[in-house]
Formats: sequence, C-alpha cells, structure tokens
Amino acid sequence: MPNVQKITYFSKEPSICPVCGSKFFREDLLSGRGRLIAGELTDELKRMYEPTQKYGELYPIVYSVSVCPVCCYSAYPQDFLNIDEKIKEQLLKEKDKRRESIALVFDKVSFEEPRTLIEGAVSYILAVMCYDSFTPSFCPAFKQALSSLRCAWLLNSLHSHYPGEHYDYLAKLLYRKAHFFYSLAVEKDQSGEENLSGIKNFGPDTDNNYGYDGFLYITALLQYKYGQRSDISKRITSLEESKRLLSKIFGTGKASRDKPSPMLEKAKVIFERIKEDIKDLKEKSV
Repeated sequence: MPNVQKITYFSKEPSICPVCGSKFFREDLLSGRGRLIAGELTDELKRMYEPTQKYGELYPIVYSVSVCPVCCYSAYPQDFLNIDEKIKEQLLKEKDKRRESIALVFDKVSFEEPRTLIEGAVSYILAVMCYDSFTPSFCPAFKQALSSLRCAWLLNSLHSHYPGEHYDYLAKLLYRKAHFFYSLAVEKDQSGEENLSGIKNFGPDTDNNYGYDGFLYITALLQYKYGQRSDISKRITSLEESKRLLSKIFGTGKASRDKPSPMLEKAKVIFERIKEDIKDLKEKSV
C-alpha cells in the first residue's frame, strides 16, 4: 500500500461566494517535490501523469474550478467573483436546481473536504450549468465546452476505478456535450457573438496552452469522434468541416510556439483518417 503524502492545501483566507454570501476555503494542488510526473499526451491533448509511490495518482484538473459548497455556484477563478447583479440573481434562483441535479447522480459530494475524482467531475457539471447564466463577454460556450471535456476525462478515470458504476455512460454524454459546445463556440466566435480573442488559456488540459489552434483541433476531433452518424450526407458535410478546421492548423506545416509539434502531428493523423472516412462514405452513398 503506497504511503500517500499530502497533495493539496486549503487557502488561509476565506473566499466569499458572490451569489449566496457564504464563506469557504478554496483547495489547490501543491506543486514540486516530484508530485507530477508527466506521461503520454492523448489525441485529446490530455496529459497523463504517472502515479508515484509517495503521492499516488494525481489529477490537476480536479482543482481548476471554484465551487461554493453551499449554493453550488461554480466557475473558473477568473470569473468567479466578477459577476454582476443580474447574473447573481439568476444563479441564486437556480441553486436548488443545481443541488437536485447533482443528487440524482451522485450520493455523497462535499466541497468542504479534500476533493476526489467525484468532486472534480461534479465541479465541471456545475460549471456547465452555471455558465448558462453568464453574458457573452465571458465566452460561456467555450467554458461550457472545456468543462464538458474535462468532466468526460474525469468520468472515464472514475470508470477505470469503479467499472460497475456506469461512469463510462456518463462520460459519453459529456463528450457529446463537449462536441456540441465546442461547435457552438466556433459558431459564436465566427459570428462575433462571443469573441474568443480574450481567452488567455484554451487548454484543454492544465499543463500546456495549445491556443486557438488547439481549440480548433479539439473541435474537429470531437466532431470526428462524436458527431452524428445516422445520415451519410450530413456526416460527410460535418467531416468536411472538420477537415477544413484541421487544415487551418497546418499553415506552413512547421512546428512553432503557437503550433507545437505534438499537436501538429496528431492533427495530421486525424486529418488523414477523416479523408479516408469521407472517401468510404462517398463510395457507400453512390
């Protein structure tokens, strides 16, 4: 049995929820001392971390979202306190709805004790719900997209630990939500309704910021993996759009700070797969 050491800390100064006024202490991951040993990068740009004997398995994304343990208001730290009265009023009105929605799926959830994978997943589900009340200046569609994707990752991790609890089914639902919100964020950015130029970190994980190109890559990848498949002509159209998004990433085809080589290589692989799928679908439709 590994001798697992302390991995997080609670802030000394309390945070005050802008929605219900409750005081709580934010939990964050401790850094250094070999806690995080980076492993492989998945095709979804998710960084895997090697478990250690001293610290066990660590999931940095568990701690990325601030959550009020009383009213279940949840948002990214840069947004948490910066909401106006209209948003507060709407969020307060829906506090019982948030609690009830979580209680339907998860038995025991506490944001006053060290978070587990369950609290991590729940924090993102709550964020998806809360960002519905945010105005376009916060780019809520993108933040709902990122939250849905990270939640799916955590649910898959839960499934690997508890395979009989149907977390894999929930993960698929959140992947589909991520697909919907990433596509919506692209539409809103292109129409000017939600300008993504103000987003400082596109993630999708916490180790690297893959920028706007990473955002386009994830949008295309989720369309490829989770887009509808029942109608061949619609499937071809959506894959052509994914191919177009990926082609934007290539540019000169050379890696740079904005286009790191791991993402470029993965984008090229997915681009080729999509080309093959389009070819096969067109042959079937003849």
